[in-house]
Amino acid sequence: MTLKNISILILTLLVMFACQTKSKPLQDPNITVKNGISSFKDGAKYEKVIKQIDGNKSLIQIRSLLYTNDAGKTQSVSGLIDKNGEILKLSQEYSDGKGIKVILDFYFENRRLICTLNKTLFVDDKRGYCREIKSYYIENDMVVYCCSRKAKDEESIASLNFRTDKKYSFKIDEALEILNQKGRFETRFQSFMSIGGKEFIIVSAIGKDPYYSVLAVQPDDKAIQMLKKNEGKFLNKLLKVEFVEITESNGFSFQGLTNVKMIEE
Repeated sequence: MTLKNISILILTLLVMFACQTKSKPLQDPNITVKNGISSFKDGAKYEKVIKQIDGNKSLIQIRSLLYTNDAGKTQSVSGLIDKNGEILKLSQEYSDGKGIKVILDFYFENRRLICTLNKTLFVDDKRGYCREIKSYYIENDMVVYCCSRKAKDEESIASLNFRTDKKYSFKIDEALEILNQKGRFETRFQSFMSIGGKEFIIVSAIGKDPYYSVLAVQPDDKAIQMLKKNEGKFLNKLLKVEFVEITESNGFSFQGLTNVKMIEE
């Protein structure tokens, strides 16, 4: 990892999500199409649940760390859970650092995936576009119906109707890895650094195409003091980190470490 990329991560905190899609033939739903405009008979039932989730102010907001890699790609996950800890919505966000931004929303009912909404935005003066793909799911995460719409920008797309599309299935595996600090998003100790009068800890996965994250620390924290005294010994040691997002009066935002625990392997 480079100092330049780490500094950009701390100063920008801008992220959106990359996902992989695939289409596959599934059973035909009861769909009517008139003048190219699709109608899915159970669509209203799905949309009612989605609206209830998005409008429920009692749900608890959750958020993952903000991650980046050496290529400048950034990823994070946010979500909504109920008082029992059940996930009702996850939003995976990605940016490739070159103009492509993606948000993939996952909606759940009774612990079952019912809908995904993939929004891809390409910012470019000549070739820019905004595309949304909505997929409805039945049992075993199978897509029963999919529709999409595309416009030249975000402002224009809201006025367009969705049209029937091939069946795209979006997977939640990577979103859960980001949220739970697993896989390419593990939080292993790497080093400390100072920027702008603040001290930060750098955590990262190891292996192929790892992502890393940076958090401000309190130098007098006992766990931090132990890590600083034995940086070589604890290099790549797996940690579980907890954090809060902090925005100062001057608008500077960063992740602040609130707790760190060493994980035995």
